[in-house]
Amino acid sequence: MVKKAAAALFFAVFFVFNVEATMVSFFIIETGIPSEGGRRTHSMQWENTLLDVFFDAGYIVSNAATLRLDSRPSGEMQKVYESDIAEARSTGANYFIIAQLDYSSGSLSPQAITLVMFSTNPNKKLYERQIAGKTYRSTKEEVDELTIIARGLIPYIN
Repeated sequence: MVKKAAAALFFAVFFVFNVEATMVSFFIIETGIPSEGGRRTHSMQWENTLLDVFFDAGYIVSNAATLRLDSRPSGEMQKVYESDIAEARSTGANYFIIAQLDYSSGSLSPQAITLVMFSTNPNKKLYERQIAGKTYRSTKEEVDELTIIARGLIPYIN
């Protein structure tokens, strides 16, 4: 009986205050490496860290499959990935974050990272940052730095 009353109270609070959750979708892109072979460790670190930081901040998170391109696409990122942003919007995402990691041939770590955050409704760019690639002494050092970078995106969510 107590459990039923607690559950009813819990749901009543959500219905009364009309609580809506914000959903953030992530898209990791690897450029400059051959299509065969496995994903790069740094790409997985970026994806995991972004998902963890936003989940820990209370957002619903999702991710698209990692995309691998032979070369860095030219043009405005918002136009290049317009269909991906539209797909995220259609699945309920309020925000769409792209982390494009640009590798050079034979490199195990990215030479440059482009981080872009979009609002899906209306479709507009909220944030963009270019980050130089870096070699880390340890996985912990890399995750710590990526966590700081990811937390810097949270204030851009309304």
